[in-house]
Amino acid sequence: MVLTIGLHKDEAKNMKLPRGCDIIVTTPHSLLRLFKYQSLLFLRLCHLILDEVEVLLSEANEQVFAILDNFKKNIEVEGRESAPHQIVAAGVRWSRHLEHVIQEFMTEPYVVITAMEEAALCGSVQQVVHLCLESEKTSTLLQTLDFIPSQAQKTLIFTCSVAETETVCKVVESCSVFCLKMHKEMVFDLKSILEQWNKKLSSGSHIVLALTDDCTPLLAITDATCVIHFSFPASPKIFGERLYCMSDHFQSLTEQGSPAKPGDMKTRSVLLLTERSAGHAVGVLRYLERADAKIPSELYQFTAGVLEAKEEKKARRPLCPYLKAFGFCKHKRICPERHHVNPEIDMPRKLSDQAIPTFGYIKIIPFYIVNATHYFGRIVDKHVDLYATLNAEMKEYFEDASNKTTVEQVEKFGLYGLAEKTVFYRVQVLEMGQEEDQWALDKVLVKFIDEGRTGIVPRDQLLRLPESFRPLPPQAVEFIVCRVKPADGEIEWNPKVTRYIHHKIIGKLHDAKVILALGNTVWIDPMVHITKLLNLKTSVIDYNVRAEILSMGMGIDNSEHIEQLKKLYEGAKMPTVEKSLSQTLTPPSEGLRSTQQEDVDRGSEGRADSETDAENQKHETAPENTGDASINKTTEPLKSFHPQIKWFQKDDVVILRMRIRNVKDYKCKYFRDRVTFSAWVGEKFYLADLELQANIIKDDCKCAIKNDEPVITLAKERREPWRSLLRQRNVKRRATSPRSYTLKTCPAKWQR
Repeated sequence: MVLTIGLHKDEAKNMKLPRGCDIIVTTPHSLLRLFKYQSLLFLRLCHLILDEVEVLLSEANEQVFAILDNFKKNIEVEGRESAPHQIVAAGVRWSRHLEHVIQEFMTEPYVVITAMEEAALCGSVQQVVHLCLESEKTSTLLQTLDFIPSQAQKTLIFTCSVAETETVCKVVESCSVFCLKMHKEMVFDLKSILEQWNKKLSSGSHIVLALTDDCTPLLAITDATCVIHFSFPASPKIFGERLYCMSDHFQSLTEQGSPAKPGDMKTRSVLLLTERSAGHAVGVLRYLERADAKIPSELYQFTAGVLEAKEEKKARRPLCPYLKAFGFCKHKRICPERHHVNPEIDMPRKLSDQAIPTFGYIKIIPFYIVNATHYFGRIVDKHVDLYATLNAEMKEYFEDASNKTTVEQVEKFGLYGLAEKTVFYRVQVLEMGQEEDQWALDKVLVKFIDEGRTGIVPRDQLLRLPESFRPLPPQAVEFIVCRVKPADGEIEWNPKVTRYIHHKIIGKLHDAKVILALGNTVWIDPMVHITKLLNLKTSVIDYNVRAEILSMGMGIDNSEHIEQLKKLYEGAKMPTVEKSLSQTLTPPSEGLRSTQQEDVDRGSEGRADSETDAENQKHETAPENTGDASINKTTEPLKSFHPQIKWFQKDDVVILRMRIRNVKDYKCKYFRDRVTFSAWVGEKFYLADLELQANIIKDDCKCAIKNDEPVITLAKERREPWRSLLRQRNVKRRATSPRSYTLKTCPAKWQR
């Protein structure tokens, strides 16, 4: 069975394995959570298989070793000695952590490595790199050679051509070092070369062989002590074949931990990196990092320049999906997509006469759910919904049977009509069936340009689309919910979360706040579903999408997401975007702050865990704005609530106690004559903007959680008693508590 367990302890506690279950496929985090509450399961564990072990040891090191420790303890339990126990670790790259796994947890390890470059890492071959110009390679080579070795040395110098082999041989011999040469024109001399190479050398002797890669299989040398890559290896496989020439001196895992013995050879691989091989600098750096080699600072600088040049070549590529979804890309060095803003293609796209909103509040309908935070859908304009008009006209047109004209010649990227039951759509053909595939010949892959989803449909269902239905640009927009990412360091959402969110939001109207818009992508936070109760003149927040994801225990807070979005456009000349984002991220002196604003502006005054407890989520109500009925609801801010405040004073300070509990996220800002406080409790947002009766010293003020309630301490500018807390009382005194207030503020003041 496949086992994934979220962050909620009840999920692990209540997990029941089906009877007869012999194999569990899971992650280290999930298995460890299960073990915490059901430790007896480890007594049944016989075979522990670590797939992609280098990834597990890199990203879940602590969890993997905790599992191995528990596995080892259960093996040592009396009466379990005869039970089969086995640890299998499989991967594509060698990891230094594997040495500890093998030595500590495997009694009779059997190590198989099929890639020679990985075997060299396991065998502790010293990796050295020298940066030089192509014209300086010969002098750099001479500096690399050990002319007075303390032990017998056998050095191989790999070249790329016959001419280069001859040149290297002459240069080495000019320094009074015995040098052999071997290339395709000297195959007849193979036996003589091998005889001289295999002669026993006395201490301090040094023999050098310059050769091309095509001679390596013929010579079958395995006892070299040093390999110099005069020419850059054409592939990792060739690089591994060169290193295999030193395999007789690879250190075993047992030898690596013991003191060196007299006569032991320390193998060395020397790579000459020039401007011709600049494109391989990133791969070389990654290999050296894994080898724990000493890396020159020039290589880091050189690699940074190479990465920057590669990034510039990707200027027309789409933005990296992981960068968009989470604000970072783990594999930026090798990722084929773009990681910077390109003003030419990232200006917000036009949906009609107006471009995609870059800030403010919008209403959206998601129609296609890619994953838990990534959707495609439409922005709904309450006043002028051009798509609704188009949809009505298409329905009226195609309901006339004479207008349903089937397309005879389908063209790739052509625009057509398509009927699904009683609804008509505009679709664009993306792919057509190949002639050699008779089964798919009558099928085409289409994209619903006004919803974002794709599908395979029969060719004969495509309808001719009149020109009058074509001018309106595609209405499908990409939406990404901010400030949440998968738990346990994952970069893909658990399918359970995606399925849950899909059923929750598909096809429903939602309110959202725009954080940033680039191209066809809009980042939003929060995204909520609101139900209006007309009889009570209130609105009910049914759910907040981000909070729903957190409540499942499969996601965690990603407070840096918005900060990374700001960095996306830094340096790019996009004044419209910069202006809109600054308006979004910098709250006005009077107004409501959204969830994302709290994270960006949160200072050292305090913060709390932003994960939402599903048990505390309830529907909240907010007073309906009964004022001007013509207010555009797509730009109407979310409602806030006003906390009850109890205040006290001493000679030098005023103490405010906010009578709210279970605060998940709070923020306090101080001014000379004013203090603002905001907080989230479940799905309810509290906000208080207090104009104080006297001045305060803002640098000496502080806010903290005491007895589960926020307590604000204000330092008085003058040591004198205050007659009241506020300069102008817009409050209602509660009879049950002296100096205890519930703020009553008119909507016009808080929303202007």
